[in-house]
Amino acid sequence: MSENIIIKRKRRSRGKSKGGGAWKVAFADFMLALMAFFMVLWILAVSDADERKEFSESIRNYSLFESESNPFDFSGNPLPTSMGADLSILDSKNKLDLTKRSISKKTARSLNQRTADDEGDSGYGDKPMMNSLLKGQLTSPEQLALLASKLEALADSIGAAENIDIEVVPQGLRILLHDNANHKMFRRGSAQMTPFFQDVLRSLAPVFIPIENKLMISGHTDRSKFHNAAFTNWELSSQRALQARQMLQIGGMPRERVAQVVAMSDTMPIDAANPKSSVNRRIELLLLTEDAEEAIKSLFNRDKPDNAIDNAVDRAEYNRPVLRSKVLFDSVGK
Repeated sequence: MSENIIIKRKRRSRGKSKGGGAWKVAFADFMLALMAFFMVLWILAVSDADERKEFSESIRNYSLFESESNPFDFSGNPLPTSMGADLSILDSKNKLDLTKRSISKKTARSLNQRTADDEGDSGYGDKPMMNSLLKGQLTSPEQLALLASKLEALADSIGAAENIDIEVVPQGLRILLHDNANHKMFRRGSAQMTPFFQDVLRSLAPVFIPIENKLMISGHTDRSKFHNAAFTNWELSSQRALQARQMLQIGGMPRERVAQVVAMSDTMPIDAANPKSSVNRRIELLLLTEDAEEAIKSLFNRDKPDNAIDNAVDRAEYNRPVLRSKVLFDSVGK
């Protein structure tokens, strides 16, 4: 007797499908936008107008391919809003070409001016270096003023005229390097000099080769405070001044040309009414006159007679209080 095999098929009821994970993606996007919104509110609350402008420029100009710095590295930074971007990346228009010399009328009469060639060209040629008034020890205000005009022409030729101020002072020639809207010398809270100012200092260095006047380099900061008490504006201004000296030496300036490297911190602001202003962050180069150089030497050179240290010791000895008994004893002994 054969058995019939019966196959019973059940139709599966298709209920409502369970929800997928698409809502999680949308929720994550919403939370990210909300976090960014609160970040913007926080930055607006803790920063002033100048800091907000600098922050927006740093984000707008930052490039992973043109900067080695991390824009989100807050280490050693006095401000929470400064992202540490390099604001002085050279573009194709302002990039310095150190292998070529400018042949403009201003720079043709430079400190390194060469003798005219056979065609009467007074620009750069292959002839030996001509004797210049700006050589050796500069002693007169007229020589310093001439040097100032040459430096201004050089600054104009390399696109740094707005970043360099030059003036003749009683102690010599002061060369002030500072920020402007297009180029920052240092990112906030850092002693790493931006490429633009590195090239500027290397371009200025050959000027000091034939000149024998000593140079004093000073670093200045604004009055912004650091979160890290172990690193203050004294350390920052010192490191910035030392890096300026290093760039000048790399550019060819003789090592012995430097008389002093000074950290001034925030003690000498240009804008005293606004001590946190960016104009107070600067590097100053002071080309010393002979009198100014001797005045500095007298502070530290004890071998020189009538120096300041020995005079201070003599005054302290003279003004030191003594016992009345010792005075009476000395008078009796005499």
